[in-house]
Amino acid sequence: MKVLKYKEWRETCIALHMMLQMMGKVKLETMPPQPEWRHVVLFAEPDGFTTGLVPAGKDGFEIQLDLADACVKTTTASDASAFSFSGVVSVADLYKLFKSMLADVGHPCEINPIPQEMFTATPFDEQHASIDFDVPCARRAFHQFLFARNALERFSAPYRGKRTHPALYWGTFDMTTTLFSGKPCPYRTDGSLVERAAFDEQFIEFGFWTGDESTNDPSFFVLAYPFLTDGSSDEVRPRQAFFDPEQTEYFLRLEDVLKADDPQETVVRFCQDAFRNIAKRQQWDDAAWLFKPLLT
Repeated sequence: MKVLKYKEWRETCIALHMMLQMMGKVKLETMPPQPEWRHVVLFAEPDGFTTGLVPAGKDGFEIQLDLADACVKTTTASDASAFSFSGVVSVADLYKLFKSMLADVGHPCEINPIPQEMFTATPFDEQHASIDFDVPCARRAFHQFLFARNALERFSAPYRGKRTHPALYWGTFDMTTTLFSGKPCPYRTDGSLVERAAFDEQFIEFGFWTGDESTNDPSFFVLAYPFLTDGSSDEVRPRQAFFDPEQTEYFLRLEDVLKADDPQETVVRFCQDAFRNIAKRQQWDDAAWLFKPLLT
């Protein structure tokens, strides 16, 4: 797998992110709320991303973004509708097609059209600039997400406490698994609704992110809550991994991961090292037991 850096697919990345936000916002409007926004995440499939079954109406419906066929499709027990996103399009056009698709299968849904946690607050239906959607680039990027999903699942699978399976958080556009200590830890009262719902328990988040305008390198990261106040690059392997004191997170670039003899195991070790150091620093109870080997 060759690394696809952000600037190589920026325009396509933005359009893909917008479509995934549309899918996620449907879940936000439709699904019963769960802690830490778990009801709104998207899941990786072999060909793209899916909402999973959304329990609305008689039997529910599923929205899939299929990168193999370059289309978005909605399926119910008795009906289906789809549209293509290949070629030159605009976000406004994609949004119009998206709304029509949902109406076609009897599940129209009014969502907030303002992108969330992105560089722009221009509503989907007002973004008329043409975007040349590069499907091969989007597929390359998706393989990076799949690699990350599988490595993070391998790391987090033995965890005995509460965890979230690796999933895509469409606001921040990262593939993430989160491990919880079991301790309540409310966010400050002046935080936004998003912050107060996301940060209400002690946890460590392990994720993969594609990069953005300021960071060109797709990277793995480890974020703790309560947020770290210090750390050291010497605490994590491989040697290319580092602690960023400004963001108070650990990072490991995908480019460095893929140079290893066993890239997936390299991600696992990086996450294990970060977990041990954070759990010790923040005094997690029974931290060693939480990863005690399972019976085989």
